[in-house]
Amino acid sequence: MPWRPLPPLSKADLASARLDLKKARFLVDESVDMEVVTWLREHGWNAIHVTEVGLAGRDDEEVLAFAHREDRILLTHDADFLDDRRFPPHRNPGVVVLPCAEGKPASFGTALGRMASIVGKSRGLWRQSKIRIAEDGSWLVMTFEGDIGRIVTNRYRFKHRGRMETWEE
Repeated sequence: MPWRPLPPLSKADLASARLDLKKARFLVDESVDMEVVTWLREHGWNAIHVTEVGLAGRDDEEVLAFAHREDRILLTHDADFLDDRRFPPHRNPGVVVLPCAEGKPASFGTALGRMASIVGKSRGLWRQSKIRIAEDGSWLVMTFEGDIGRIVTNRYRFKHRGRMETWEE
């Protein structure tokens, strides 16, 4: 199936999105360098690293439980957090699996900046969502939709000048 331009948001979509414009707070996993926390803070985001709260070397379950209690979106390189059996959707504060920066620091920086500008601006939209950002910058977004009782998966990519496209099945 093809990539298609993301349709513009309706007035109703915009109105519902405005209901939760509380900025996200981030917990950065130990798989991600402390420099990411510094960058986020310099750009006005509330971010802490697991080492700052005594979670270095702790199990992933403890890290995600802390993120859930503190209402923080977890930023990690660890795809294990995408496992719904181990980390059920109803206990998911929001997880973003960032691409590794090895060999492509510019693409990592782009992914981090885009993530902060999209995910960071509306905390409520990303609870019970897991996002995997690929090396090519595309996003796989898996969100537990409580009203229908299942996980909905969407794929997005960003084109020239930040235009978004979605993959249609």
